[in-house]
Amino acid sequence: MKEKAIVLWSGGKDCNLALHLAKEAGYEVTALVTFYSKTTEFRAHPKVWMELQSKSLGIPHVMLEIDEPFAQNYEIRLHKLKEQTGISTVVSGDISEVHGNSNWITDRAQAVGIKAFLPLWQKNRAEVMELLFKFHFEVVLTLVKSPWLDETFLARKIDAGLIEEFEILGEKNGLDLCGEQGEYHTMVTNGPGYRSPITLNRFKTVQYEELFHLSEPELTLESDYQVPVLEKSKKCVNCSKPFSCFTDGCWCAELPMIMPMENITDCLCPNCLKTAIEEKLSNGNGNSKQE
Repeated sequence: MKEKAIVLWSGGKDCNLALHLAKEAGYEVTALVTFYSKTTEFRAHPKVWMELQSKSLGIPHVMLEIDEPFAQNYEIRLHKLKEQTGISTVVSGDISEVHGNSNWITDRAQAVGIKAFLPLWQKNRAEVMELLFKFHFEVVLTLVKSPWLDETFLARKIDAGLIEEFEILGEKNGLDLCGEQGEYHTMVTNGPGYRSPITLNRFKTVQYEELFHLSEPELTLESDYQVPVLEKSKKCVNCSKPFSCFTDGCWCAELPMIMPMENITDCLCPNCLKTAIEEKLSNGNGNSKQE
């Protein structure tokens, strides 16, 4: 049986490459997961783009909000994913340390008893680019940062010509070939596992301080695939019976939205939830009659 894994997802070149290498290594990828906070700006990685990638890849995409303290709440989210989906591994496209710190996701994974698979970790930058070409990924620049790059680089495809320009700029201004200092960010339009390519038809260019990024991208996917849904295996906190819930279109959406209810710490199964709602509605009606 294959080990189940999630892939940390931004839609860029590194996580796409990590996804492919994880599949080659034998992992069953159950979901693409994007962690974000209330202050997260999706300038470089438009959410609509990630949704189309999920459709084309046929893998559910889940966005999970976290707040401070980030390390603790990150671990709580990972622990819940482990319990609900049975994952044993989290996959990341990290290439190198940030400011000399240890790898963030490796530390978080160890804390909750799962593994971290980092297929690009400490790889030579040129080797990472060679892998993109080897597997025929199609990648475009969605954000660039001065003084390394200017707005003329936006929407440029990563090809041999652009790599040559990056290498020249690296000698002149220290640009990292893979953009590890935030010099640029990318989104993938096609590659291994994509059933149809994503086309960037038009966009607006926006400057924010030293950043230039795509805004209001008009995107199309050649085929209209259904949105993949992540099924979670859960256990009712009331009767302990196992049941399934879903990230989208779940059965509970058909019930009256009167939650939260007191003294319930996690999800109830369909029968227990219906009973709890009926009791709450009944008590509410009874109170109004007495008044």
